[in-house]
Amino acid sequence: MVSLIFAVLAVGMVGAGVVAVRLRAWLVVVVAGALVYDNTVIAAGRFVGEGDALEGLNAGRFVGHALFTPLLIVVGAGLTGLAGLARGGRRTLTALAAVLVGIGIWADVVRLRLVPERYADTLRYVNDNAAGPPVPAVVAILVLIGVGVVLWRRDGWPWLLAGAVAMFAAAAAGFAVPWLGNLGELVLLAAVVSSLRQTRERVATG
Repeated sequence: MVSLIFAVLAVGMVGAGVVAVRLRAWLVVVVAGALVYDNTVIAAGRFVGEGDALEGLNAGRFVGHALFTPLLIVVGAGLTGLAGLARGGRRTLTALAAVLVGIGIWADVVRLRLVPERYADTLRYVNDNAAGPPVPAVVAILVLIGVGVVLWRRDGWPWLLAGAVAMFAAAAAGFAVPWLGNLGELVLLAAVVSSLRQTRERVATG
């Protein structure tokens, strides 16, 4: 049953990615692709079975998160730009994303040590060297909460803020119920895509 939940989440993220393609939001497309891969590998884990093949597939999950999760900060920088904020602030957010990519590579690629873990009917590999919360993901969510506040105050658009707060809560709950964290990622992805569409429409209409 839990494997099916991950499969459904993967389908939902494909949908968000399709909308991002239509918006030509290519960074969001990349993030959506990484999340689709992540959920698909977890959903298929019990069918692949423990071994080198599944371990290799799971290594890709960690590489994807390390390289692409911080890109949401760059997307947030773009949203602030569309909302008319200072160029210096956008550059700062982009630099922060680059730093977080480096931290993610160190934590989840260089120091990656995969061990199998079962949860309900799922089988996946986790990083046995992980220590504490994932800093790049946490920082990215906090930045998007800040961007969400800006969009809410400026445009009366609360949904990015709501999605980022939901992601923050879901990530905390995900330590006990892993699929909740992935559900939070889908909610956040949908919030980002809808915010891009709304902000661009507002700019286009003046």
